[in-house]
Amino acid sequence: MKKVLVAVELNEEAGQFVLRKALAACAPGATLEVVHVVDASAVKYSVDPTMTGKMYDEMYQQTLAAAAARLDALCAPLGIDKSRQHIRYGRVAHEIHELLIEGGYDTCMVGSHGYSGWQRVLGSKAASVLHGVPVDTWVFRLPKPQKN
Repeated sequence: MKKVLVAVELNEEAGQFVLRKALAACAPGATLEVVHVVDASAVKYSVDPTMTGKMYDEMYQQTLAAAAARLDALCAPLGIDKSRQHIRYGRVAHEIHELLIEGGYDTCMVGSHGYSGWQRVLGSKAASVLHGVPVDTWVFRLPKPQKN
């Protein structure tokens, strides 16, 4: 494990969990970088009443900027500087696979909620990343939310 890409959600609890697990799993001297993919459907299906695309472009830029700020808020306390943080836009699995190849990573790490039942049938982002991933991949099972 020399160059690791960790894919995270921007949820603070889940993101911190996966990052801490990844940092603990990496060998000394390994390079660890982090990616969050903004799912295209978050912006793509928004309505632009001007029909010019201007509102879409603004929403796209604002969404990416907000995601970058949240990613930095997750990474900075763990010493992962902005040069090792990536924001991508598109289909999650496709974007992660592309970045793995482009960046020459040898390992990918992701978190999984461990869904079952209908949630499993409908799929999960971690499962989509695992399908066809071009490098060795570690999956960290996220803890179940505590019920009150």
